[in-house]
Amino acid sequence: MSGIFGTLNTATKGLLAQQTALHTASHNISNANTDGFSRQRVQMQADLSYTLAGVGQLGTGVKMESVVRMVDDYVNKQIRNENSAYEQYNVKSQTLDQLEIILNEPSTTGINFNLNEMFNAWQELSKNPESLSAKTIVVEKSKALVETINHISNQIESLKAETNGQIDKNILDFNSTVEKIDALNKQIFNISVKGEVPNDLLDQRDLLLKDLSSIAQVDINYDQYGRAKINLDGKVVLDAKEYNKIGINSDGKILIGSDIITEPSGKIKGYLESIKVLVDVENQLDGFVNSMATNVNKLHNTDPHNTDNDIFADFDSAKTIKINPAIDKNNSLIVPGYTAEKGDGDRALDISKLRNKILSDGSTIPSKYNDIVTRVGISKQQSDNIVSNQEVLLNQLILKRESTSGVSIDEEVTNVLKYQKAYEANARVISVLNDMLDVLINRTGV
Repeated sequence: MSGIFGTLNTATKGLLAQQTALHTASHNISNANTDGFSRQRVQMQADLSYTLAGVGQLGTGVKMESVVRMVDDYVNKQIRNENSAYEQYNVKSQTLDQLEIILNEPSTTGINFNLNEMFNAWQELSKNPESLSAKTIVVEKSKALVETINHISNQIESLKAETNGQIDKNILDFNSTVEKIDALNKQIFNISVKGEVPNDLLDQRDLLLKDLSSIAQVDINYDQYGRAKINLDGKVVLDAKEYNKIGINSDGKILIGSDIITEPSGKIKGYLESIKVLVDVENQLDGFVNSMATNVNKLHNTDPHNTDNDIFADFDSAKTIKINPAIDKNNSLIVPGYTAEKGDGDRALDISKLRNKILSDGSTIPSKYNDIVTRVGISKQQSDNIVSNQEVLLNQLILKRESTSGVSIDEEVTNVLKYQKAYEANARVISVLNDMLDVLINRTGV
């Protein structure tokens, strides 16, 4: 309607709209550093007009439609997907970094150094075959090599156990996060059915979905009430009707309920891939140990049917290999020559030459171990490169998100001033209308 009271209603709606917009700007500023917060805006539009006979359409002021989040769902989806890949290779890189530290090559304490020290000891023995001191050095250098191998093997086993523990922890974290999302879904539903938009709850859920994506890449869809539906490899983890926990079986396969799924990218897959690398390294290390011990024993043992003359025992694995207890107890059992003649050190010399001897598979004993170290290094470098690329991509996406959803203090302060001026203008209109009413009521008539 027109007239003073119609204009008063228009100005009042303007006051309320600017006050709400000012409150929203204040909310944005307060949450400028809140992780996952998306800036909000009051959606305003002209209210329904009415027809004044003989004049035409007259406006009735502003109408507040809703308070909306400034978000780009497509960018958020990209961030979740790229975050999954980043975390997968990041945890793999970290695990391989620990493995490189364990192997500790090149160094003066690693397997390569101690292997050379053992072969050098045999070479020195070939020059002094009757020297008990030279024989003792051979035994001690061999023990140092064995102890280094045992220590590295045990450390790899510990790293594998720790990695398996991280897989279990991430599975628990995943299920716990899904439970939190389920609780938020219910709160979002209760508000959405009233026709309202729970902006802050949606922000909290988006943050949880990003955390979830770091553990395993999930497929997210939303129903008409804004509830998130979570799938893994096409299997339902969470929707409005059901919630299924993930787990892992004894073969290292990820389960949803009792169904085996393909591991999606994320921390869990990164740790599973790390386990495969560690198992491969253990197997290759066992192969190196077996080859080294077999070849040394074959040259040293004068009687193949009597293992008492072996230098190494229990060499089926890097964890169990040790010096033959008989030789460890009596160093004089070391046989430097092929004959009993004085000065014969040919056997010791042949053993020392094993470091350069081409074996049946075309490799040498040292190269077998070097191949292990090289493979780990290449795998680590590949993971590092992917992590670097993913980090750049992820940062670009985060910047893109911030350009839409991030809070700019300068922009919000400008909005505060804008809403303040608009509020003051509407208040001024009400003040003028008050004066007009005073004239109409108190200064007219008898």
